[in-house]
Amino acid sequence: MFVNEDNFVNVIDPYLMPLQSTSLRLTRNEEDARDLVQETMLKAYKSLHQYQVDTNFKAWIFRILVNTYITSYRKRVKQPLRVSYDDMEDFYMYQSLDDSQSAMARGKDSLIDHQFVDEITFAMENLPAQFRLAITLADVEGFTYKEIADIMDVPLGTIMSRLFRGRKILQKSLWAYARERGLVVGEYSDHQH
Repeated sequence: MFVNEDNFVNVIDPYLMPLQSTSLRLTRNEEDARDLVQETMLKAYKSLHQYQVDTNFKAWIFRILVNTYITSYRKRVKQPLRVSYDDMEDFYMYQSLDDSQSAMARGKDSLIDHQFVDEITFAMENLPAQFRLAITLADVEGFTYKEIADIMDVPLGTIMSRLFRGRKILQKSLWAYARERGLVVGEYSDHQH
């Protein structure tokens, strides 16, 4: 893809919502997320000469976002997040559903889903930053492990480890909630898939 000053706005437009969503997950504050996206766009515009034609523009812009976050925002101490839960709709969580659950019980999905989104959001907010970022890039933004390694500038094995460990932390933190609501049965075990 050829990107220059003239078509920058058109090229970046499809990535604005994903950038905003990821920024919100990283900064945990809507105002800081907007600032992070604006700073990312400014840096990307100024660095267009460094973008290599026919490479993954989305990965390039997300790398700028992540680097900007790391240098500018990670060190700040902020209040607990007030998140728009609409941003979590596309987040997928591994669940072990009770197979004996009746169709009637499954009819409560919309209420359970709304409550579960709150719990997922809380669990994501409380993940260490390196796990939260890796999971956001993989499970929300859909980047491949290789792309995430490039974006975060860490080895592929590190990304795989962070995703595995982060997902395990999420699974464990959500297990009690799911069990209380009849979504899973039994006790949590690290060996469950």
